[in-house]
Amino acid sequence: MYTIKSGNIMALIGDNGFIEGNTCGLYFMDTRIIGKMVPELSLKFNLLGLGEYRTNSVFFWFISKSPDSLHDMDLILKLSYSIDKDKFTVKSEFFNYSKKEVCVFENFVIDYTFNDIFEIRSGKFEDKKNKITKNQKESVKYESQHLQIETKIHGSISNEVNLKPHILNSVKFSIIPSVHFKIQTKGTMLFDNVVNSNVNLNLPHFKGKIMRLVKKSTEDLEMLLLDTKYGKFPAAGLPWFATIFGRDSLIFTLQTMDIFPEISYNILKVLAMTQSNFVDDQKDALPGKIIHEIRVGEDALSGKVPFSTYYGSIDATPLFLMAVGKYSKLYGKSVFKELKDAIELSARYIDENIDSRGYLYYKSKSSNGLSNQGWKDSGDSMVFSDGKVAQPPVRLVEVQGYLYEAYQTLSQFYDGERSLKYLSKAELLKKNFNEDFWMEKEKFFALALDKDGRQVDSITSNPGHCLMTGIIDNERSKFIVDRLMQPDMFTGFGIRTMSSKMVSYNPISYHNGSVWPHDTSITMIGMWDKNFKREAKTLGKSLLDVAEYFEWRLPELFGGNQKKGKNIIPYPVACSPQLWSVGAGFVISKILKEGSK
Repeated sequence: MYTIKSGNIMALIGDNGFIEGNTCGLYFMDTRIIGKMVPELSLKFNLLGLGEYRTNSVFFWFISKSPDSLHDMDLILKLSYSIDKDKFTVKSEFFNYSKKEVCVFENFVIDYTFNDIFEIRSGKFEDKKNKITKNQKESVKYESQHLQIETKIHGSISNEVNLKPHILNSVKFSIIPSVHFKIQTKGTMLFDNVVNSNVNLNLPHFKGKIMRLVKKSTEDLEMLLLDTKYGKFPAAGLPWFATIFGRDSLIFTLQTMDIFPEISYNILKVLAMTQSNFVDDQKDALPGKIIHEIRVGEDALSGKVPFSTYYGSIDATPLFLMAVGKYSKLYGKSVFKELKDAIELSARYIDENIDSRGYLYYKSKSSNGLSNQGWKDSGDSMVFSDGKVAQPPVRLVEVQGYLYEAYQTLSQFYDGERSLKYLSKAELLKKNFNEDFWMEKEKFFALALDKDGRQVDSITSNPGHCLMTGIIDNERSKFIVDRLMQPDMFTGFGIRTMSSKMVSYNPISYHNGSVWPHDTSITMIGMWDKNFKREAKTLGKSLLDVAEYFEWRLPELFGGNQKKGKNIIPYPVACSPQLWSVGAGFVISKILKEGSK
């Protein structure tokens, strides 16, 4: 399957060169508007192969025999799909290498399905026929009480093409989708009257393998960018997460803010605009929380799933403040004034939702939300070393590191007593953290504290995130670095999410043994900042090998097997591309740029 995307339109095209079967389709605003698009041809054309595949276009070669040909295939069809801003275009180019004129009739069979993205992912579909209308001008409309999606076709989907010998003949049509939201959410407001703006993605020159990685990462970033009312915003990952995620975009800002200030600013602006100012248990929403996920499809707007604006993320809010603080240091404190209300609301949320030891914790109140609300959000990710599942409320190790940095931001944002208050909070948090999370026997930090304050004692990659914060006592940083570089954690291709010595370890699990490039890259940032440069470069080189193996696109995750030659186990449903893996590419380029070939 081939994924192409530009702006808010995405197409998944099958290996046979057609939009047909399973998850293939033309997608727009969390909806698969077309589930099938196949040309019927008066002559039989057979697939020759893929022509060229880019982020926003792909074409295929087909071949046939003219009626008068004795042996040779002499008719060629180049079938192209492309997306440009607000339209999806299909182009058929015919080449006739016979000696006579050949007439070919082409008619595209199109099935308008208007499936919600969650229907596609679950495989359970509703009949939408009574909500779909079609007029004679090739305009098809889906309408419910929540939204209206209309597609218009420019050009003809049925053509009789007279192919003169040795002359190129081409026909094309474009599909232009549009949406009208009938209810207003913080999400739909973002996608009303969107702006097709441009953003500067120019980069410094790199050499050798790093240049290839940076080039691919830049192309993938451009592919991920969504058009919103407030400018470009990077989607979390394709194909299933082509929407706004708070945590993912904030991690990306921390990876690339020095390279892409405009995108980082847009991220902060959009997340401030979509911040919760209400209480809703089904959405895990409290005033001040930064968004976890936004969806604008039928299932989300109708309330069938809670993700129209879902806030089940414990780390997005401290990460937001952490990113604001970093932005202010790089580009000036004017961002404090511009995001004043969001910063103050975030501070209030944190003040009201820490426990007696100063820790930020999560316990979902939603009946169909996320049970685990850190970046490792799968149901089995919070486990003790013996495999038992930790019970909420859970206090995650890396979240306390983010919280420490959030306090540093707030101390800069406020003046006088308020500033001192947050410095004092940071100092107390650091003291308690180094007492409560430290496992003396292991010389490592626990993954979390459970509902009873017990250490969730699995050895995981999570404490590596704390290296890029100031929460770890200086003398303990070396223990963390050394432990992460041991064979049970470092595969030679990156750092495992969980030690191979743990009962729950599985190298091809989602969060309990696999390798996530973004996870390793965050640790690299911390190592570099704390002057463990040799280890950071070792990790950088290991991920560069991974990038080369995957043709320079770092996957969302891959198997955490030990390095043996070039053997890497792909993860079967990894997003490609995925935002924070794209960000990892830029982290690698910065760390390895000195002396790399």
